[in-house]
Amino acid sequence: MAYVLGVDVGTTRIRCFAIDKEGRSLSSHFTGVEVLHPQPGYSEIDPECLWQGFKDVVSTTIGSGHLDPSQASCLGITCQRNTFLLWNRSTSQPLCNLITWQDRRADEVCKLWNSSMQFKFLKLGGGFLHLISRSKRFLAASIVTLTTQQVAPRLYWALNNVEGAKKLANEENLCYGTVDTWILWKLTNGSVHATDYSHVSPTLLFDPFQMKYSDTIINVLGFPRSIFPEIKDTGGLFGHVAAEHFGAAIPITGVISDQTSATFAQGCWEPGDLKCTLGTGMFMCINTGSKPHASLTGMYPVVGWKIGSELIFLAEANFPSSGSVCEWGARFSLFSDPSETEAIAESVQDSNGVCFVPAFDGIQAPYNDPRATASVIGITHSTTKEHLVRAMLESLAFTFKQIYDVAQGELSVKIKQIRVDGGVTKNNFVLQTISNLLGKTVERPTDVDMTVYGAIYIAGLSSGFWKSRDEIKSLWKLDRCFVPKTEDATRATSVQYRLWQKAVERSLEWYDQIENGDEN
Repeated sequence: MAYVLGVDVGTTRIRCFAIDKEGRSLSSHFTGVEVLHPQPGYSEIDPECLWQGFKDVVSTTIGSGHLDPSQASCLGITCQRNTFLLWNRSTSQPLCNLITWQDRRADEVCKLWNSSMQFKFLKLGGGFLHLISRSKRFLAASIVTLTTQQVAPRLYWALNNVEGAKKLANEENLCYGTVDTWILWKLTNGSVHATDYSHVSPTLLFDPFQMKYSDTIINVLGFPRSIFPEIKDTGGLFGHVAAEHFGAAIPITGVISDQTSATFAQGCWEPGDLKCTLGTGMFMCINTGSKPHASLTGMYPVVGWKIGSELIFLAEANFPSSGSVCEWGARFSLFSDPSETEAIAESVQDSNGVCFVPAFDGIQAPYNDPRATASVIGITHSTTKEHLVRAMLESLAFTFKQIYDVAQGELSVKIKQIRVDGGVTKNNFVLQTISNLLGKTVERPTDVDMTVYGAIYIAGLSSGFWKSRDEIKSLWKLDRCFVPKTEDATRATSVQYRLWQKAVERSLEWYDQIENGDEN
């Protein structure tokens, strides 16, 4: 039986699925990923362990399902973004561990460059050129800011601190790559050094307005061009897996980043379609069609996918702390398992004026304040555990609403379809609150972990396993549709949201006040 293999390489786990033409899972397997923290602020993954984990999940999926590897039509890969590695081109030996997107070692690099005269002139020049040309490309240049989530500042750190990196770069014998690039290199025994547009676009090394590596960033930061991988279409032939790994030379026909993969799997193929993943973080992606969106409030233009002549951009905003809300509640014994929170929240009519601001890692759009802190306000003698848990869940819905309003105000496309996935979406209270706030229908699929399916569908379409998107469109199954409740319920939710916005304003720049002892 012919099938498609799909692998999702996440920050904490690697999953593999074998899927047939009807979308049925023939076999699957997963393994954990160990994230290392050798120093405060450092976040790393052993690249050889990651590669071994990748091989193990694919081999086990094929073996436990008693599948013939020669019947694998193709392989699709989706990976965490902005995690990267440096290795020796000749020997394939890593020079360091993978430096993950959560790593903070480049904090000082960001501060140095963001305050430098070069970046100030870059922004001023971009603003001036935008004033003259009205080009969104120059608008983007006028607001460019380095953050540790992007690859660029961490790559600058690595090239200047990893032993042997500069020497190999001078010899044009150094390879740089994100997780997908490293996996492709290993799968093909070093014959393919490539990435796709969706993986490279959020790194700050790429210019989405010109669809190529950013000459400005590369020149300003002094990166050697020889280290960078070739950028390929998301759907297309990336090479073949060396037969020694899994028993057959399986074609690799789809490589896509995790958030854009989930967007494709959710069928958000038209301008105005919105996908939001609510899991460890909240990632909202809105299809903006064939043109990138330049935002002034923190929505980033990323390439969703490029398949032949089809080029789709997404406007993306993220909130990295949504998973920390339940972690915090469990730490203080408000509940023993997140699955309990829905019933606890619904046991009271409201949060009794309590507001929870989940800014464990700062606040993103529209404030974009990394110095904000998490806070709870509104506690009185009558506050109960149930009120606090309800306020915590409401904060997730309120954050969604806040980002949604930014998108509505900025984008020229009208948001039409809202689909959600991720572990938090199992909580009906959160999704119903979102629907009430937005006055919109919110759709949840039967499988809330959609990431791997985008890679599977793109690889299958590119290889001819599926002949058209109509075939895979029918594979998406609705679990539940959340519609706005009564006018009174919607009004009460909106009142609480406005109160929560005032609480957010009190949390802004709070870390500065902690450091400085500001009593104002």
